[in-house]
Amino acid sequence: GLFSGYSFREKIEHNPNGQVGILQMKDINDSYLGFDYQNIDKVNDYVFKDKFYLQKNDILFVSKGVNNYAIAIENINFKVVPSATFFVIRVDEKKIVPQYLVWYINQREAQNYLSEKKAGTYVPNLNKQDVMDLPIKVPPLKTQKAIAKTAVLLNKEIEILDKIKTNRKELIQNQLLNLIKND
Repeated sequence: GLFSGYSFREKIEHNPNGQVGILQMKDINDSYLGFDYQNIDKVNDYVFKDKFYLQKNDILFVSKGVNNYAIAIENINFKVVPSATFFVIRVDEKKIVPQYLVWYINQREAQNYLSEKKAGTYVPNLNKQDVMDLPIKVPPLKTQKAIAKTAVLLNKEIEILDKIKTNRKELIQNQLLNLIKND
């Protein structure tokens, strides 16, 4: 199934004691591969329908803006609801491996298709039908699983390399700063 995230009427006020996390655009990490679950805003004063609570292997698809990527939901140890920036895709796992679909949507071919759908719209925005109409190659489950496994490992590697880059930069900057501190 495919449905839109929860539409909030006003800005979300973070409640440190909130029981429900709200996933928003700002929570996507730089590499567009996952979410920073630790720092998401939390709320208490909303009542959500059950379908809005994210489950492991749900796919969040960014429907607004320039980068229309898909991100798979991992195991989260608290309730999380996505904002309306996202479509939630829930697949029949007997037919399609969620991480395979994420990988597929994020490849150039699918991305080009989605870009064409947005062309000519004033606000870059995809509607539900655009996403539903995306042609998807569905190989046998075994192939999907192999692709998914490799894609997940590749993403982990990219995230680790990004962290190494950041840490290395900070380390070298600090060493350089230390050279001029002792003068």
